Amino acid sequence: MLISVAATALLGATVGATVLSAPASASPAPVSPTPTASPGLGAPTGACVIDADNTEVTVQSLRHGCSSEQIMDLYLQASAGQAPAGTKTIVLLPVFEVRGKPISYGTAKALTTTQNLLGDSLTFTAGPNNTPWVYKDYIWGRDAGGELVFGDSRIDGRPAWSADFSRDFGGRPISLHEYRKLTDDVWIGRDIGGGQSTNGHTGGAFALY
Repeated sequence: MLISVAATALLGATVGATVLSAPASASPAPVSPTPTASPGLGAPTGACVIDADNTEVTVQSLRHGCSSEQIMDLYLQASAGQAPAGTKTIVLLPVFEVRGKPISYGTAKALTTTQNLLGDSLTFTAGPNNTPWVYKDYIWGRDAGGELVFGDSRIDGRPAWSADFSRDFGGRPISLHEYRKLTDDVWIGRDIGGGQSTNGHTGGAFALY
């Protein structure tokens, strides 16, 4: 069940022509990943490098160089910044928490590598009644999507953009995305399974570029 929820929750979406911005106080801030991984989270294969001038280096580092803990810390350190716009490539990152506890890096990497095959983009565009909207683009087509809103993160209470994909699951909050800007061209996101839990969140992380 966790695998199926993660697979449907973390993939595809679409953003059109409207450019949205957070208040000036939420503009992107420099981020610096924690230097080492926590014991038990596994060993990534390279260095965790966030290069503001090189999208490829940043994305590949998130996928293969940063530990699960570093990725989660990068999300916490990032500011909401400007909302994504248009169609963005989505890449699932080697992070997965179950009730607030991360599974091993190796297991998370294997899980997300498989799930990456189900879809590769989100589209941020105008939705019903011209409302800012996010669609997931799966290999079998586009989902019902969710409204793109600016507010407080369910993870740390700080500003973030978010989208609730309850329409894909009969109104149940199974997939809820949060987005923050990591560099000028890369956003880092979390999918926390929707809503808050007294036992901690369940879900993963992703990059958009």
